[in-house]
Amino acid sequence: MTLALDVRDVTKTYGRVRAVDALSMHVEAGSLTCLIGPNGAGKSTTMRMLAGLQQPDEGAVAIAGQSVTDDLEARKRLTGMTPQDLAMFDYLTGAESLDLVARLRGVERTQASERAARWFQITGLEEASGRLVHTYSGGMKRKLAVAAAMIAEPPLVILDESFTGLDPESTHALRLELRAYCDRGGAVLLSSHILDMVQAIADAVIVIARGTQVARLDRATLDELGHDEQTSLAARYLALTQAPATDG
Repeated sequence: MTLALDVRDVTKTYGRVRAVDALSMHVEAGSLTCLIGPNGAGKSTTMRMLAGLQQPDEGAVAIAGQSVTDDLEARKRLTGMTPQDLAMFDYLTGAESLDLVARLRGVERTQASERAARWFQITGLEEASGRLVHTYSGGMKRKLAVAAAMIAEPPLVILDESFTGLDPESTHALRLELRAYCDRGGAVLLSSHILDMVQAIADAVIVIARGTQVARLDRATLDELGHDEQTSLAARYLALTQAPATDG
């Protein structure tokens, strides 16, 4: 098993709040892994640390077989991320935004142009590519942000609630592209509260609560789950996340 991501006992504390508590988890290369948990469970903090936007207080992180625990720049280089709270280049056009990100990530210019054109087609933003980003709707900005995260094709793409606000056509197109990316050997870590979609698309699901992993469900387990209120992933999720914390 080749790992795109290996997290060992990572902890992050803000004052008296332990947002992430000795979290250990992994993402296999070539897989689409979904991270689910209640609000405040530590998902976004975890993703920011993995992408090099924050430093863990304790623990170890390896991406694509490379230890990057103390190397924020390596984490940024080896990942692409769409955060839940988007920060866009509002006064660049969509095309200029992707070109800038590609250049900063070291993508060769011809290749960057080809990838950007493909992403505008995938996202349905072709006609808007010449518009300033501040004129985009929320869904359009989110699609552009996903394209920016993936244009350098890093070993690990991290998407925090990236399906929120997308129309059904865009959701379908993005699901197909994420699957194709994984089939080419990339890995995706996706957080989402859309549990029926997660149940359908994930190769594995990591459930976190109170800042730590409480379960990992593989594809075989997901296939065994039903789709009604008693047997679905949502039912399993509620049982796992509402269980009381135990000591030891």
